[in-house]
Amino acid sequence: MLQQVKAHRSAAPFMQRKPSARKVETRLRVSDHLGALALRFGIGRNNATIQPGLYYTGNPGAGSPVLVTANYRLTVDALRRELTGISTWVLIIDTGGINIWCAAGKGTFSAQNIANTLNRSDLDRLAPSAPLVLPQLSASGVDANELASLTGRRILFGPVYARDIPRFLESGFKKDTAMRAVRFATPERAVLVPVELMHTAKLQFATLLLSVILALPVNTVFFMRGLLYAAYLEGSLLVAIVLFPLLLPLLPGRFFSVKGTVLHVIWSAFFVFFARQHLPGFEFMFASLFFLAGGCATYLTMNFTGSSTFTSQRGVEREVRKSIPVILISSVAGMLASATLLVRNLIVAGGIL
Repeated sequence: MLQQVKAHRSAAPFMQRKPSARKVETRLRVSDHLGALALRFGIGRNNATIQPGLYYTGNPGAGSPVLVTANYRLTVDALRRELTGISTWVLIIDTGGINIWCAAGKGTFSAQNIANTLNRSDLDRLAPSAPLVLPQLSASGVDANELASLTGRRILFGPVYARDIPRFLESGFKKDTAMRAVRFATPERAVLVPVELMHTAKLQFATLLLSVILALPVNTVFFMRGLLYAAYLEGSLLVAIVLFPLLLPLLPGRFFSVKGTVLHVIWSAFFVFFARQHLPGFEFMFASLFFLAGGCATYLTMNFTGSSTFTSQRGVEREVRKSIPVILISSVAGMLASATLLVRNLIVAGGIL
């Protein structure tokens, strides 16, 4: 199934018009939706690129606008499905298969890169004076004055969301307040959860294995210990991966690491309250796991800054610089304490596993 999805998505949805430009199909096929779903789970992510160059929809002329976008397939899909009935040029930039906002931050969606792609295309012959319309989220990485100087064209920043492009073009390149707003609402945050679950699958397995090891030695309470440890550790990861993006705006603190720590404390209190009758005798181990799981959970929530429009590149760098030492100290302290308690338990049990 995966190979079929990959094969389809690497071939369509483009038809050759002539060597200078290719036509873009604006209607998404069922296989396009299946491929998008696979990408949401991180499947085929390394093949999610579109060949850079010049494309078009409808029947554009010399004065038709040029929509500039990244070569990440989901980005291109989001754009082309909004262009039904619209005649326009589409200039796809090689960003290494990265979306516009991230590519702008990394410097791959830049004035120089756009100018280089334009110069390699036949756009100067087909539409010598057409304006370039850039996504608003690329503004952090594109110097409009530099791009105008390099291309000799009028540079415009379009709306945040592709769905507003038809109205933006119809209004003569005018944006209202709604077109400028970055919402990053719950549904937009929720779509990031599946791929994070896939990316942390190995960590989740390692957590289960750690729970079994920490539950040693094998005795009458081995199963209960292992079950409690696994429930707490796995729950800590899932809270950080699933609940954190959903609850993000409601959590206190500016740093994502602080927000993640608050959520971890809430989860730990919730777990202790409902599992309190099973905890006597395991208090010290749970105290050590609190710091170990807290370090991992906080790192996962801080890592979410790369997917959020709530932060700036400078803000992310500042948070990483300040939070990483604390995360390391918490994780190492929890790991050493857990190992010490495990050794003590084995010694008390006479070393019988």
